[in-house]
Amino acid sequence: MGKEHKEHTWNLIAKKLAGEATSTELKELEDLLRNNPELHYPVQTIADLWQHASPADQKQAEEAFDRHLDRIGRLNIEYIPAPTDEPGQKPALRRRRKALLLAPALLLLAGIIILVNRPKPQPAPVVAQQPTPAAREVTTQTGSRTQLTLPDNTKVWLNAGSNIQYEKNFGIDNREVSLTGEAFFDVAPDAARPFVIHARKVDVRVLGTSFDLKSYPTDKTTEATLIKGSIEISIRSRPSDKIILKPNEKLVVNNDDSLLLKPAPKRKEPRPESLVVISKPTYNQRYDAIVETSWVDNKLIFQDEEFSDLAKQMERWYGVSIRFDNLRGEELRFTGIFEKETIRQALEALKLTAHFDYTIEGTQITIQN
Repeated sequence: MGKEHKEHTWNLIAKKLAGEATSTELKELEDLLRNNPELHYPVQTIADLWQHASPADQKQAEEAFDRHLDRIGRLNIEYIPAPTDEPGQKPALRRRRKALLLAPALLLLAGIIILVNRPKPQPAPVVAQQPTPAAREVTTQTGSRTQLTLPDNTKVWLNAGSNIQYEKNFGIDNREVSLTGEAFFDVAPDAARPFVIHARKVDVRVLGTSFDLKSYPTDKTTEATLIKGSIEISIRSRPSDKIILKPNEKLVVNNDDSLLLKPAPKRKEPRPESLVVISKPTYNQRYDAIVETSWVDNKLIFQDEEFSDLAKQMERWYGVSIRFDNLRGEELRFTGIFEKETIRQALEALKLTAHFDYTIEGTQITIQN
């Protein structure tokens, strides 16, 4: 949006708040806001201040207006008032309109001052802090999945039973999100603003890449599977340890912070030996797919999976609750794929290779020996 266009937009906003906008101008403003969503927050903020302004506030605003004009003059910045004072307009309205029309210039000036005086950024580890306030939130229920595009054009596929949150200023001041559950990210490149995901056990920092992050609260592990690009992972319990994943690598973090999951391959990068394991994603040759990301294509692929772990995936996939009665879930293991099968068809398929019975009552499923 050019300078003249911005001034015209703020003039329309001022007219609306002052009760002077025509129906044509209101329609034009509505179209402008719809096509420029970045204006919603500042416009709403000014509208709230306008509605709650008292006469004393207006007097203080006028005094502040004069002080800002003095500062602008001392900085040799030319200020030309917009021609908004019409004959017969009430003085109070003229003063309030004048202050509103100056607001963009003051915001621009403040931004310049902040930018000039901002200290040079220093390399710092990814902080283990949830972004607050979380003004935007997308949640998927069990049995459903969704896809969304963030304001920076990053594409996100959100798996069942998952939640993603990000701030109002996402893509402007930062690119940070919080994830509970599982998501596949195709991150838009932006070297000036790294993309950071805060999950339960890890923080992931990227510049532009595609990867899957699974962080369900009830799972035994947190997993990151990198498809392309590069990601830096910080373990929350050991933030000084940094792990760099390369394409076609998978990081598994033990959620109980205690045991090494399995012997880890030798790596040049330093990493906590007692907490994580780095391996390759699981490729299923029969279905020509990577198991960890197959859900993005609406396929639930599992390979040598314990029944107890598979049951958790099926709960989220079908929106049901599965309970084991007189049967230990880890005693049975399965390999297969579900796409369009119903939950009953899926269970019948599993029964072809294992001995168990089941009962279904609504969304409650009991697995029996």
